[in-house]
Amino acid sequence: MQLMFKTSIKETGGRVAWLTTHGSKQVLELNWYPKGYRYGGKRGLDHLAFEVKDASAAYRKLGSKQSGTIAPFTEGKWILAYVKDPDGNWVELGSRKPSKR
Repeated sequence: MQLMFKTSIKETGGRVAWLTTHGSKQVLELNWYPKGYRYGGKRGLDHLAFEVKDASAAYRKLGSKQSGTIAPFTEGKWILAYVKDPDGNWVELGSRKPSKR
């Protein structure tokens, strides 16, 4: 895999790196968070992330009736929402914000 970019995450104090394989549209995002980060999942897994067509619609379908979810919000060029899987691990739903024309 090849590194696309890496950066620090201001909101969490963590770091993130995006990797891809030549010829693929899929991206592997690796995150590191400092000790004591309060949102970490079980067994060292923080979360799984999926790019979806419409994060708000996916949230309404998957998580709006669950407790402990995070409703859609904007972060940079993304609309993000979080739900939990049956084991309590976070699942990120992300869609790119529509471009202004």
